[in-house]
Amino acid sequence: MNKVCFINGSPRGKNSASKGLIDKVIEMLDKEKLQSHELSVVEWYRKNRKEEDFELMRTMNAIVFVFPLYVDSIPSSLLEFMYAFEEYLIKYPCPKDMNVPKIYSIINNGFIEGKQNINALQIMGHYSARIGFNWRFGIGIGAGEFIRETMEVIPLKSKLKLGIYKALTILAADLEGQVDTEQSNIMTNPSLPKLIFTAAASRHWMKEAKISRKALSRRVWPEA
Repeated sequence: MNKVCFINGSPRGKNSASKGLIDKVIEMLDKEKLQSHELSVVEWYRKNRKEEDFELMRTMNAIVFVFPLYVDSIPSSLLEFMYAFEEYLIKYPCPKDMNVPKIYSIINNGFIEGKQNINALQIMGHYSARIGFNWRFGIGIGAGEFIRETMEVIPLKSKLKLGIYKALTILAADLEGQVDTEQSNIMTNPSLPKLIFTAAASRHWMKEAKISRKALSRRVWPEA
């Protein structure tokens, strides 16, 4: 039986869009064909950077890195995790007779456009080559915070999120070994007009900031 390990690279841990997306992919998988494992970077830090997690990753058929976009790149906590895994592989390289894991990635960002994740997906591809693993493809998803907030109230199969659902089903099929053709990175996002999304996002962040629009826009100039 093939084995896949999902790496939740979000600093939010269990309360993240990344965790929600991992859960959705696992629901799609045939449990008789694929055994799934989950690791959280947040928990890895709490466990004092246990090398047992890296040994588990090394024995997988596939690894899926799932995380939010941070300034067109990777969260620093996940980046440190990836460097540590690379150092572990230098000490304990995969046996020559063992097939190295395939690498996938799901990245979500706060903008509406999924294509905003392209640079980070390219970084993941370069990282896979650097550690000697096989990069397969990644999924760039827009409106990550919207997806997190509506995970339980708007199904992925809905018209609004259908593009995301289809992308995740392609990933699930690939993990199960149903596909052997080359697959390009997939960029997708909810079917929302950008104007509506921007207005809703502005209201959401005003609420999160717990401050009035007038106070938020006030500027205090330094004395000369």
